[in-house]
Amino acid sequence: MTARPPGVRRFSPAIVAAVLLAYAAQANAQTSKHAWTSSNVGSGLHSVNHEVTVTYKPFQDLPRGAVITQVYAARDYTGQADVQTSLCWSGTHHCVDIIGRSISTRAFNGKDAAQPLYLVHRLRALRGSPAPLHVKGNVTVWYETPPQPQE
Repeated sequence: MTARPPGVRRFSPAIVAAVLLAYAAQANAQTSKHAWTSSNVGSGLHSVNHEVTVTYKPFQDLPRGAVITQVYAARDYTGQADVQTSLCWSGTHHCVDIIGRSISTRAFNGKDAAQPLYLVHRLRALRGSPAPLHVKGNVTVWYETPPQPQE
């Protein structure tokens, strides 16, 4: 057996295994991040100030207690129309406006990730675009799940 340098200890395999198991259990107890994405096309916008609300929701049940950590939303349509779009959670009262074609926001952090989000499109000017104007939207919600109890 070779001599160990001063201050270096040898640990038994049982102690090493116990430490690794404890570390793995702690890692499993931490929250984990996930995401859901939904795409949809709203009914047509026919005239100036006409508004269409489109629903985006998870395609499967989320774990109880899942909370939003970030939301990305994008919208697209044909032509040069002026469309104001708002991204909303819990109906159309808690909203943020999309400037340009997309938004990445933490405005809904901590909110229930299982609830639907909405894109509210409001036609402000057609500018030669075809009517009715159909807006395609995409929403991605990143969320964390609470720690799962250890068995």
